[in-house]
Amino acid sequence: MLNKLRNAFKSAYFLFSAMPDLRLDEQYEEYWKEKRPEGLGAITPFQKERASWILNYIEPDSSLLDIGCGDGGVLLYLRSEVENLDCTAVDYSADALKFLEKQGLQTRTVDLNDLESVEALPDADYIVLFEILEHLQYSEKVLLGLTRKAKKGVFFSIPNSGYFPYRLRLLSGRFLMQWRMQPNEHLRFWTYKDLKWWLGQLGLRRDATIHLYEGIPLLNSLWKSMFAMGMVVFVRTSGE
Repeated sequence: MLNKLRNAFKSAYFLFSAMPDLRLDEQYEEYWKEKRPEGLGAITPFQKERASWILNYIEPDSSLLDIGCGDGGVLLYLRSEVENLDCTAVDYSADALKFLEKQGLQTRTVDLNDLESVEALPDADYIVLFEILEHLQYSEKVLLGLTRKAKKGVFFSIPNSGYFPYRLRLLSGRFLMQWRMQPNEHLRFWTYKDLKWWLGQLGLRRDATIHLYEGIPLLNSLWKSMFAMGMVVFVRTSGE
């Protein structure tokens, strides 16, 4: 509980702080070059929270694509927890994928802004997109395309833009603080109500299970849409 309170305080401090300096020349590949080698592949508490939730749905002896996997902290954790999980790491960073190849994972390079590249991805039992859709212009097309490739289901996570500190920022005349290097990192935004509406418009609501997590302890269990920081969704595609 103390760790969760500490993390919530750090998150709130970041959200209420002034805008960071712009890093206009920063490239995606540079992010991984700056990380210390010993930090690659480590799973954060925030990542572990949603990864632990999806473990309730992943069956042994299945295949899984982690799209936008980065350095693979979530994927390596899932592989260690699920028996005979056939994992493929999908990302745009050559450095991150090179690291994951050394961990014995299959890898594929993809540019998620290129819909043909996404369409060329192989089918799998499960497909994971954690913190990806908010970065994409064509989130709907990518998600719907991947539901046709996933035999059992698609997992995705996005920030909850209705999180209490975000609302306070808007009241104080500032926009949501969801970027670290460049303001154009996030192109799309959802609250809990928006997410349910959006899934309904895509014809996925009936097959979707939504879990809200992290944020302010205790309050996030009483009023999730207000005090939970993230949302993770499982869209079943198997018809079960």
